[in-house]
Amino acid sequence: MNYLKIFVSFLFFVLLVTLGLSFFLSTNQKVERTVIINASAPVIYNHLIKLENFNKFSVWSQQDSTAVYTLSGKDGTVGSSTSWKGSPEISGEGKIEIVALEPNNKVTHTLQFSQPKKGKAESVFLLNETNKETTSVTWTFKMATPRPWNIFNLFYSLDKQMGKDFEDGLTALKNMIELNIPDSINTPNR
Repeated sequence: MNYLKIFVSFLFFVLLVTLGLSFFLSTNQKVERTVIINASAPVIYNHLIKLENFNKFSVWSQQDSTAVYTLSGKDGTVGSSTSWKGSPEISGEGKIEIVALEPNNKVTHTLQFSQPKKGKAESVFLLNETNKETTSVTWTFKMATPRPWNIFNLFYSLDKQMGKDFEDGLTALKNMIELNIPDSINTPNR
């Protein structure tokens, strides 16, 4: 009986420390990468607002050849979205939606993951034209981890886990635009 009291007290102590610590830790994780593209902001912006173009530079669409994508709404406008369903081990299921557009400056998406794990995230592309032929593109991805699960952020870094994917995606975007791969990028949306 005495061992049971000690064990229950220990569990209670661990739970209390975990809950207490979770209030001192951030509930948000962020990945942010930047690339310089030799093109004007309008050309890049027009490419980024089209969800159909996302799969052309996203490394995740190339990792899961079984994924099926379904576009809803008028592509390139606020409210348009793409849903995907792929291998549960690779891409799972989810939806990306355009929630805000600032012409030639910013594209904001929300992501909803439904399988294998539920979650929400925000993805932002920020364009900063340094001159008429060069633009800095920063891709930021933010995801919240609710308390007390944010305690695991001590052991898991979204930036370390996924940073390379964002770098590779931005490099692919840069190559597509600079090599002028045919798609909708040739008609800037001003």
